[in-house]
Amino acid sequence: MNTQLTVKELLEPLQTVIGVVEKKQTLPILSHVLIQLKDNQLTLTTTDMEIEIRASHPIQTQEEISFTIYAKDLIDIIRKLPETTIIEFIIEESKIYIKTNKNSFELNTFNHQDFPFLPEIENTDIIKVNCQQLKELIENTSFSMGNQDIRAYLNGLYFEVDQDKIVVVATDGHRLSIGEIKQLNTLTNKKTVILPRKAVLELTKILSKSEHSEVDIHLSDNYFYLVSNDTTIISRLIDGNFPNYSQVLPTDFENTIVIDRLEFLNALQQASIFVEERTKGVKLVFKNSKLNIFSHSERGQAKTQISTKNFDKEIEIAFNIHYLISILEKLQTNEINMVVPGGENQSCMLSSPDDETYQYVVMPMRI
Repeated sequence: MNTQLTVKELLEPLQTVIGVVEKKQTLPILSHVLIQLKDNQLTLTTTDMEIEIRASHPIQTQEEISFTIYAKDLIDIIRKLPETTIIEFIIEESKIYIKTNKNSFELNTFNHQDFPFLPEIENTDIIKVNCQQLKELIENTSFSMGNQDIRAYLNGLYFEVDQDKIVVVATDGHRLSIGEIKQLNTLTNKKTVILPRKAVLELTKILSKSEHSEVDIHLSDNYFYLVSNDTTIISRLIDGNFPNYSQVLPTDFENTIVIDRLEFLNALQQASIFVEERTKGVKLVFKNSKLNIFSHSERGQAKTQISTKNFDKEIEIAFNIHYLISILEKLQTNEINMVVPGGENQSCMLSSPDDETYQYVVMPMRI
């Protein structure tokens, strides 16, 4: 059984699905990509049994062929070839031979019927979301996700969907990011899911390539399913109860300081040169409408100063400097509101004045 594809036909869908494939797999077939030709359509599928991605591309052929092949090897073979290069696949029972120009390769294959798929999803709630808004929402919150935390529910992105909004929350226990889109959704009850970290990263890539203004999201009790253009991503959900994020939001706004965002960001970036690697801590001292920023390491120390508005109290507090920098890089307004601990507040919140689309919470630290 033979077939031919051009690099242009194969490379883009392969790049879309390759991120799911891990180098070390419990099942050898999970290192493979399933390639299907049917009804003038080329479809590539990869899975790690937690996430499945399918990408399609129209082609001019009436052939009906299915086979699997090592995904990483295939992309390494074709990624540097010209788009017009014709790739010939000679498919046997346990081997696939690839011929490109004067080069030939021999790869192992499996029976395509053994390729595993995630179960069909039933009883889903479907919502339509503006593609660009969803992409921004994820990019502006997901950096606060946990990474390999023993509490599995922190290693993902929390979606809360009701009739008039979508709220997305990420936290690693030390910082928290909240983003919100106001829109009408056809839901009877509020839906909450936690999407795993790896799926979030793959979803962001797909949304970046999407040419549609809207995407469909299907939410079930166990799966998240998104369709965009000719690409579909299906992911199992994290089972667990996400923390009640509203409990860490400040309730006392007496210590609200207005700061020029770029001045604050630049001052922190300067101070980060002399931050101790172990603690990553920076000390902020608010006094006489000034903010003094102190950092030190074994190599030396730094002090920077910026002005603040309408705040004459004296407060000294310390934070992980990289948490503050990452938040200021996400906020886009000229000025930001910084609510610092005081009264009943135990946390600090940064946001844009008169815009509650994004709110960022950081816990203080001792240094």
